[in-house]
Amino acid sequence: MDLGRCGYSTSVGINLMVYITPITIETLQFDKVQEPCGYHYKKMEVRLSDAEKVFIIHGAQEGLRADGRSPFDYRPITIQTGVLATTNGSARVRIGSTDLLIGVKAELINMESVAVYRNRLNFFVDCSANATPLFVGRGGEEFADELSAALDAAYDNNYVLPDLKKLILSPTHAWKLFVDIVLLQCDGNVIDAAGLGVKAALKDTEISEVIVRPADEGKYTIDLPDDNTVWKLDISRVPLFVSVNRLGTAKIVDNSLAEEACTRTSVWIAVAPQFVSDTGHNKSSQSPVKHDNCIITFMRQCDGGTLEIDSLEEMINIGLKVVGQLHEALDRRLIDENWMAEKPLSTFLQ
Repeated sequence: MDLGRCGYSTSVGINLMVYITPITIETLQFDKVQEPCGYHYKKMEVRLSDAEKVFIIHGAQEGLRADGRSPFDYRPITIQTGVLATTNGSARVRIGSTDLLIGVKAELINMESVAVYRNRLNFFVDCSANATPLFVGRGGEEFADELSAALDAAYDNNYVLPDLKKLILSPTHAWKLFVDIVLLQCDGNVIDAAGLGVKAALKDTEISEVIVRPADEGKYTIDLPDDNTVWKLDISRVPLFVSVNRLGTAKIVDNSLAEEACTRTSVWIAVAPQFVSDTGHNKSSQSPVKHDNCIITFMRQCDGGTLEIDSLEEMINIGLKVVGQLHEALDRRLIDENWMAEKPLSTFLQ
């Protein structure tokens, strides 16, 4: 999977949400299933004739998709980082014509107690009305809630971001990280693009070092050092998403908008890399699941329909294989950026 494109750009069911609290992949025995929070995934509908749908489905079953890709091929992927000067970190991601803008902001807050503070990323997704006519008015709110809920669940553990504890500055002060995602254009497979963009934006995020000084009455004051130094998050365990979709009997990844209209059911999987020395990081409300050299932090079946256990297991294995390739390619490209003497000036309007 080639992510190199140009400059520092990169190319690479049952309606239930499964918050995985130990699950055995080999037997697929789900110990805990939580119902969705009152909303369901809504496909970005495209007007297709029956003949067009038959052409797309039969082509996928023969291993040749309408745009010439094989079942597990991605469309060209472009990723740019540092595109917004007003954020602590930012990225823009394009998969085919799907276009997302991601910004990370760090806000210094006062809290009553560390014991009750939820030290997690806070996701907000906005679906621009320009992305598709279905988003005009409040049409994109349901889809935005779906994406933000999936991202929130995937990051809701202590494993994926070990530097979260560094955000606690004092018993009453902390950095709160907000991740804002704007969907500029929709051409299918938004969840994969969002996962790639969040990881790239977190890699670009810089947080200021501060000096904590005790004050009167058990309070604390926060000051900036004279040299204004910054530190970056460890993103080596950040998960990526992959959506494995079923068209007829075929299983494919990276659906186009036309293919989404023909999809019977999809499985969203978020997978984080696992390292040999990783122990004691899994205390969370949704415990990750270890599998081979990776950890599943989120899995959900979307759309309608049902899946046999064999089909579900096959789709999970496809997702694990594909997301591993995405991790390797994206990590290589983000490392290459560190060796660049100077990034080309760019904005999200380019």
